[in-house]
Amino acid sequence: MQESRSVKIKAVAKSAVVKSVLISLLRQPNQIVALLGDEVDGVLQPGFRQVGLSILDKVLFPQAANLLADWNGLQNAVELSLVWPAFWRVFWMTVSDPCNASMAALPQARVLKKPVATAAHPRAFRGTKYQPPKPVQPALDLCRWLADARLLDAFFTRHDFSVFPVLDARGQVMSLPAGFMISSATLYFHHWNTPAQELPVMAEAFRRCFLWQLRACSADMQMAWLRIWHQYSSLSAGEALLTQTLPVLARLCAMNSGDTHGAQLALLLPENRQAIFLNIVMREVQGKLSPQQMSVDQLMRLHDLSEDDTRFEFYLRNILRNLGRQVTVEYSLTGCLLYEASDISELLDYMLSAKHDCQDVPVDAIVRACDAAGIKSWVSLWDYCAELPGLAQLLLETRWEKISQEAAETWLNIFYKFVGEDEKGKLQAKWQVYLKLFSSCHDVLISLPTERQNKLAQMWCCFIGGWDDALTLPQAVHDFLPLMQRLCLPPFKAEIDYGHSFVNIVETWPIDKRAEVIAIDDSIWRQFELACRREDNVNLLTYGSYSFVNVAPDFLRTSLMAAPARFFKVCSLLGSLHYERRQLFMKKRVATDWFALDWHAMPPLVACQRILALCKEAGMDSPLPRRLREYLEGSLSLSPQQIARHCRLSLSRLPSLRLHALTAALWVEMDGDFRLHDTSASVRHALRLLAGLSNITGRNRKGLRRFLIHARDGKALEHMQHPLNQAWYARHPRIQQAGWQAGLQRTVQTEKEDLTLAFEHDPFEVLMLGSYAGSCLGIGGLCDYSAVACLLDANKQVLYARNTQGKVVARQLLAIDDADQLVCFAVYPENISQDVKAAFKAYDLELAAQLGLPLYQEGEGCSYDVATILAQDWWDDGSWLEE
Repeated sequence: MQESRSVKIKAVAKSAVVKSVLISLLRQPNQIVALLGDEVDGVLQPGFRQVGLSILDKVLFPQAANLLADWNGLQNAVELSLVWPAFWRVFWMTVSDPCNASMAALPQARVLKKPVATAAHPRAFRGTKYQPPKPVQPALDLCRWLADARLLDAFFTRHDFSVFPVLDARGQVMSLPAGFMISSATLYFHHWNTPAQELPVMAEAFRRCFLWQLRACSADMQMAWLRIWHQYSSLSAGEALLTQTLPVLARLCAMNSGDTHGAQLALLLPENRQAIFLNIVMREVQGKLSPQQMSVDQLMRLHDLSEDDTRFEFYLRNILRNLGRQVTVEYSLTGCLLYEASDISELLDYMLSAKHDCQDVPVDAIVRACDAAGIKSWVSLWDYCAELPGLAQLLLETRWEKISQEAAETWLNIFYKFVGEDEKGKLQAKWQVYLKLFSSCHDVLISLPTERQNKLAQMWCCFIGGWDDALTLPQAVHDFLPLMQRLCLPPFKAEIDYGHSFVNIVETWPIDKRAEVIAIDDSIWRQFELACRREDNVNLLTYGSYSFVNVAPDFLRTSLMAAPARFFKVCSLLGSLHYERRQLFMKKRVATDWFALDWHAMPPLVACQRILALCKEAGMDSPLPRRLREYLEGSLSLSPQQIARHCRLSLSRLPSLRLHALTAALWVEMDGDFRLHDTSASVRHALRLLAGLSNITGRNRKGLRRFLIHARDGKALEHMQHPLNQAWYARHPRIQQAGWQAGLQRTVQTEKEDLTLAFEHDPFEVLMLGSYAGSCLGIGGLCDYSAVACLLDANKQVLYARNTQGKVVARQLLAIDDADQLVCFAVYPENISQDVKAAFKAYDLELAAQLGLPLYQEGEGCSYDVATILAQDWWDDGSWLEE
C-alpha cells in the first residue's frame, strides 16, 4: 500500500467527522455510507445513515464534492494541460500542517481490479489465444504522485514550470524568484510564508544532496542546513568542496537531519580537520551530537591540543567512543590532555577507553604523584579516578614530598590492584575498605627513613593485594602493620622484598593466636630474609607457602616456629612444582601418617615407635636417641624417667623430621624414573626445572624430558646430533660447526679478581644460566622454559665468566641469526662492574672475528631473527646495548 498525503481542508473541515468524510472521499467514495455508519452514528440526526451521497455532496459539504470531482479527473487524466488547475487545487487542499511537516500519511486504497476469467474467455486457461483487454491506463498518474511525496518531488524536479507555472490555492499563477528551485517543500514554505523571508536561491548541489533528506523537516531546520551549506561553500573551493566536505556533510545530514550541532562545530575547525571531524561524528555517534554533549570551548581545547591531524583524529575518536558509554566529553578531554603531556608516541586506543564517567580528576595531584615516582603514568591514574571512587582524594592527601621516588612508584602500584574485570565486585568491596585503611599505613610510611620506605610500600602492596577477605582486612592491618614496620627497620635489610610470601605466612594464624607470630624472635625473620635474598627464590617461596596455606596451615605454623631454616628450604623446593602438580602432591602427603596422625594424643613411647617405623620405610635416619632405640629393640633397660626424657627429645624433633620426610617425598616425585638425584647439584637443578613445566602449558617440557632420559642412558649430548640441529648447520654453511661449539677461552684481570670466559659445555650447567644470575630464566622465573631452549638449539651458546674458585660471576647468551650475524644478548646480573662488561665485549668481538661473522649492532633499519630449532619457544631478551 502506498502512502497518501495527510488531509487538511482549511476552509471546510470543521470537525473530526468532516475530516473523516473527506479522507474517505479521496480514498474510496463508494464506501462513504459505511464510513458514515461508523463515524457519524450518534452525532448526526437518526436516519442519516440512509441519506445518499448526492445529499452529502450538494447540501452538507459542497466543497467536498468539488474536491472529489477534481480527484476523479486526475485519476483519468491523459493530458496535463486539462487537469493542471485541478492538480493544484488538490495539492493545496491536502498539504501538510505548517507546524507538523512530518505528519503521518494515510495509505492510498485504489487498487486495479484483475479481469475475471469466464467460460467464454478463460484468461488463465492453457490453450486459449484470446485475452480480455486490460483497462485503459491514464497517460498521467497524477493521483499516485500526489499520494507519494517522493514521486511528487521527482515530478517537480523534471517539470518545466515555464510552460505550466505554479498555481496558488485560488488558481492564480504564483510569482517565484528567478532561479528558484521547485520542490514540494519549497512551494509549501513559500506559499505559507514560513519563515517570513523567502528562501534564497539554492545551489544545484544542495538541492540534489540535501533537500531530499530535509523534505520532512520543519522550515527552520531546512534553513539551518542551508545556512550551513553556504558557510561551507564560502570556506572551500568548489572542486574541493564537492570531493571532500560536501559528501561527508550530506551523509551527516542524511543520518541525522534533525541536528545541526555537529556540522556547526565542524565549521569552527580549519578546513583540513572539518572532514575528519564530520567522519568521526558519523562513525562513532551516528551524527547525533548535541550542545550539551560537546561545547564549542571543548572542541577548541581539543583542537589546540596537537597540531598533528592524526593525533587530533585519535583523540576525537576516543572522546566520542567514550560518549557512547555515557562518559562526558570533559572527562575524556582531560585524559587526552594527560596523554599528550605524557609524550606517548604510539596511539593506543585502550589507554583512553573509559568505561565510567568521573567528575573529579585532580590533574595537579596526578602530576605531583607521577613526578614523585619519576614516571609518567598520568593516563593510568586518570582512568583509575573513574574506576575507583575516592582515589582523587587519596592522591590529594598523600604527602608525596616526604616519600622517596622508589617508594612513591611502589605506592602507586597499590591502586592498580583494585582494577580488573575478574571479580570486579569483590575488588570494589575491598577498595571501599582500603579507603579507610589508607591513612594508617601512609602515616607509618612517611615516618620511616627514606631508604627504608620502599620496603614497607612493597610489603603493604602485597599484603593488601594478597589478603582475599575484605571483611577481615581491617583487623589484619591493625594486627600486622606494626610487624611490617618492625621488619623495615634495623637489624633487617632495607633492600629485601618478601613478595607475597609474608602475607601467605601470617594469614594462617587465627585471630586469637596472632600474638604468637607477632612475638616471633628476630632470628626467625632473619632466616626468612635469607630465603628471600633473590627474586626467583621469593617466587618459589611464595608458591610453596601458598600450598601450605591451602592444604596444611597448622603444619606451616608449627614448622616455622620449630625449624624455620628447613621450613623455608622445603617451601622453596615445593615451589619448584607447577601449580596443579604441587596441589596434588600436598593433598597426597597430608593423607599419610606423617601428617594424618595425632601425635600429641598418642602415648609418647608409642609415638616414638611409629616414628622409627616410618623412618625405616622412607630410608631416613632415625631421630631417636641411640639408648631409646636399643631399649625398643630389647637390648637395653631404661627407667621410666629416662624413657620419658628420651621420648620428649624425640618428639621435639618431629616438626623437622616431617620436613625431612616431605623433602624426601619431593625428590622422589621429581626424580621419578630418571634416577639422577644423586648425580650432582646441577642435575638436581634440571629435575626441579622440569617439575616446574606444566604438562599442558609448559613450553619446552618435552625437549627437557627427552634430554634427561638421554642423560640417564649416558647420552647427554644426543640433542646436538638431532636432525633439526644438523639441518640448521646445513642451511648455514658459513658457520664452522666445530668453532662455534668450542668457542674461545680467555682469562682476564678485573679490579676484583681474575676471570675465565668460556662457552659452557656441560649441558646441566647450561640449564643453570638463569639461576646463577638470578634472572627470570631460573627456577621459579617467568621465562624458565627459555633456559631449555639455550640448551637444545644449536644456534645458541652460553658464555660464563668464572673466578678462580669456579664460581659463575656473570653470564651471557650468544646466538647466530638467520642472516649469519652474531647476536650478543645482555650480560647478567645487571649490577656487575664495568670492567667485567668490557671483558665480555672484547670476547664477543674476538669470537665474531674468529668465526668470520658480522657482529649485530643495534641501529635504524637493523634487525635480527634468531630461530628456534629443537625447542618450542624461547624468550628474546633483546640485543645487548652497552652503557
